Amino acid sequence: MSTGRNALWLTGCRLTGDVLNLLLFVLISRTFGPAGAGEYSYGFAVATFAFVIGCLGIEEYGLRQYSRMDEDARPGFLGELLGTQVLMVGLAVLTLVVYIAVTAPTPATLLMVCVLGAYQITASIVATLFIPAMAAQRMLWPALAELGARSIAFAIAGYAISVAHASLAHALLGYPVAAAVWLTIALTALRRFAPHVKVRISAGGARRIAGIIWSFALLEVFAQLFSRIGVISLSLGVGDAAAGIFATGLRLIEVALMPLSFLGVASYPRLSRLFSTDLQAFRRSAVDLAWLMMLGGGLAAWGLYFVAPPLLVPILGERFAGAEPWIQSMVVFALVQAVEVCLGRIMLCADRQISNAAFVAVGAVLSLLLNIWWVPRFGVSGAIYAGAAAYFVIDVLCVASLRRAMTLAALLRVIGSLIVTVAAAAAAGALAARWDISAAVQAVAALAVFAGAGALAHRFRHSAGGAALAAPGGLP
Repeated sequence: MSTGRNALWLTGCRLTGDVLNLLLFVLISRTFGPAGAGEYSYGFAVATFAFVIGCLGIEEYGLRQYSRMDEDARPGFLGELLGTQVLMVGLAVLTLVVYIAVTAPTPATLLMVCVLGAYQITASIVATLFIPAMAAQRMLWPALAELGARSIAFAIAGYAISVAHASLAHALLGYPVAAAVWLTIALTALRRFAPHVKVRISAGGARRIAGIIWSFALLEVFAQLFSRIGVISLSLGVGDAAAGIFATGLRLIEVALMPLSFLGVASYPRLSRLFSTDLQAFRRSAVDLAWLMMLGGGLAAWGLYFVAPPLLVPILGERFAGAEPWIQSMVVFALVQAVEVCLGRIMLCADRQISNAAFVAVGAVLSLLLNIWWVPRFGVSGAIYAGAAAYFVIDVLCVASLRRAMTLAALLRVIGSLIVTVAAAAAAGALAARWDISAAVQAVAALAVFAGAGALAHRFRHSAGGAALAAPGGLP
């Protein structure tokens, strides 16, 4: 199955699932208000750390290595990988128990964290079980399985809230049911694509894998800290309503950038092989992928600024009135995150997971410090500024690290094209606003200029980029 078709399946199913999640988020927001949205986001933020500990980069490392291996070596490798993950899942459960004991949540919050934690831990196991299918470019199975699990969770929660008028915590009891179905499908796929795999738990195997995946693990930990610290800071320091508004913006960005993320996932096995076998082909493919993903990031930013704000109150309810300026201010956040999604994936393909983990760690620590400093002063705006600044630092570090793997000239040309394209679209929108033209016309004008500038930038890139991609020199 082609990379494009895999990306289409992954993106289509994930976006459909995200639409269901978004509808659930809308239902929770309309029923329980910003405070309910904040409680739900907090529960998922805590549960996600259990997911991180349960996988700790195993999927990223496992898929890359499994794709490069001979058929005979694959069953033993995957068996050791699964055995190591069993130990990691035990650690995840223990960590969740300790966190609950320390924070002493209310009974409702405890129930939410537990049911969402069970779902997230299952998700970490399922990702590893699907590695053989992903490596075989049969990504339809994982895509449909995740969509099925999300559909079950959404159906049960939606019925509980809208029909049974259940509390928020009780409405989420469908998540463990969805997790059980998801796990069953993943085990079926494992038997089909890797029938001879047996789980092998050994201290030696665990130490060996841990010695390799620690950089992937750090990347997962700090990436999740990065994405959740704003919600947690606002929830603890300002209130659930502020956390709900910020979480809404994050959810919109997540949905908008999802096609880019899965385009990177679909390209991951092929780019990983090219990096070890054909550097010039890797450079060409990586630059084309980077431009496509960054252009998609610009389009996501356009939607966040022009399309999302007018829909907040009609969709989420009157209690979200006044949140529009905060959502629009997250445009820069979306742009710098899109660049990080793109360059981070290429870093993994180019065996720079250690550098990538270090860069994300720097960004996470910076985001934490800035949130502590700015959230008490600026509230939601402080969380937005902190996240955007930290992502910008990561982007700069990634460009420096990939300067030889992709060539610095090619990287700067792609990023420069994005800046020019976005700036032209922003100028067109600002000019239309200055003339008191309607918001709809402003959006259309900005989109038209964005498309035209993007086409010109694409032509310039191809006419001037051949020499840069063929630049001599080995890898550091």
